[in-house]
Amino acid sequence: MSDDFKPKSISRQTSKEPDPNQKFWDAADDFIRLANEACKTADRGQVCAAIMYAAARFNAFAASVDAPNLDVFKKETDPAIKYFRGEFEKMLRENLRDYTENFHKYHPEKNQ
Repeated sequence: MSDDFKPKSISRQTSKEPDPNQKFWDAADDFIRLANEACKTADRGQVCAAIMYAAARFNAFAASVDAPNLDVFKKETDPAIKYFRGEFEKMLRENLRDYTENFHKYHPEKNQ
């Protein structure tokens, strides 16, 4: 979390200007591709749970790296949970909104 990434200001750019968050989008797309690939041999629910677990595990790691010592890490646990929960909810709501607006585009087989 020491880089210049600002999760609260994240949105895909539609202009031809260079996207300052391109590394974020590339990493997200890589994780989505990996999840889609895993769905070929595993239940989608298991893949969903696995990617959430992996995110939780990595976020715990990131929070521990940012803490200068164990006492600070313990003290910052609840604020970290609040932060990650809030960011996940915003991202989930944005993606559910996108799927609502583009449902038939993303699922043409469900057009009636």
